[in-house]
This record gives sequence, C-alpha cells and structure tokens, in this order.
Amino acid sequence: MALCCMACCILFWLLVVAVGVAVLVVFLVYHPKPPRLRVTSATLNTGHIDSDARELSADLTVLAAISNPNAKLHIVLRYMQLGLYFEGGMIAAQAGGAAPLHEGPRGTVLRTVRLVASNVTMAPPAVFVWQNATTSGGGPVVLELAGRFHTQLNVGRWLRYRFWAKPRCTLWLDPPPGGALRRSQC
Repeated sequence: MALCCMACCILFWLLVVAVGVAVLVVFLVYHPKPPRLRVTSATLNTGHIDSDARELSADLTVLAAISNPNAKLHIVLRYMQLGLYFEGGMIAAQAGGAAPLHEGPRGTVLRTVRLVASNVTMAPPAVFVWQNATTSGGGPVVLELAGRFHTQLNVGRWLRYRFWAKPRCTLWLDPPPGGALRRSQC
C-alpha cells in the first residue's frame, strides 16, 4: 500500500514538473505580449461646464489603433471598453464587443470611438483645471484614455490563453471646439 501511494505521488509530481516545463518552453518560444493601444487621431469637438451645477458636457472622437505585437501568435479581442478620465474621474465610457475582433501576427486594426460626457458632476478643483485649459491661451486639455480588452492568445490550434489587458493613453488636446490632438503617450 505504501509503495503504491509513493509511486502515485512521484508520478503526480513528475506530471506537475512536465507541465511546468512545457509552459516555460511555450513562453520562451512565443514570447506572448498583450495588445497595444495607440491613438492616431483625436478631436475634442465640444466641451463646456455649466457654471451653476459644475457639470461637464464634452464630446471626443478618437481614432484608435489596436495592434498585435506578437510575431507568431494570433489575438482575438472578445470584449473592448474604453473609458475617458479627467483629473482622475471617469467622464465617459464606450463599450463594444458584439463580434470578436481577430488580429493576425503583427496586425493592426483601426477603430473610431466617440466618447460623450453628458452632465457629469465634477469637483471644484477639476472644474478650475478644465476652465483654465479651455480658455484661450490656457494650454492643452489633458485627458486619459483607459482600455479594457478581454483578450485571447491562440498558440497553434489547440492552446488558447485568455486574460484582461488594460492599456492606458494620455492625450493632450487643444481646447474645443475643434480641439486637435497635440500628442499622445501610451
């Protein structure tokens, strides 16, 4: 009985070690990387604060490039959500994920996303920052775009690995209307 238990224990640990080595080999061969988000163009169409209620209404259009940095792996994006933040507070969100988005190795897909903030209550310091940035000669409007992608990496035909990727970009835009993208950092 003890010999059988010892043999089962040894086989179990050999199996654990073999699976660990297989995972390490797959990782070293394929070097899996999450999808990347890059903002190629953005326009702050409107943006104003109702002075009585401290409510922000804004409209931002973003042309986002979602790329697969992997040379050997296919990526499937099953769910995508983009959130727009100003001074640490979320002001708008856009979710999509009706159909999976397939990207081949080193592929890039462009998506146009419209983010609308409607009567979002803001703290007094954030109102002050927004008003200073949107006055003439005040400087750029700094917004943060945060993505949340439910990603699947396909290693061959049989091995699929799913995870959440959360890319972030900081956008510097001219004041509205027609606030063009000055620069972005992702």
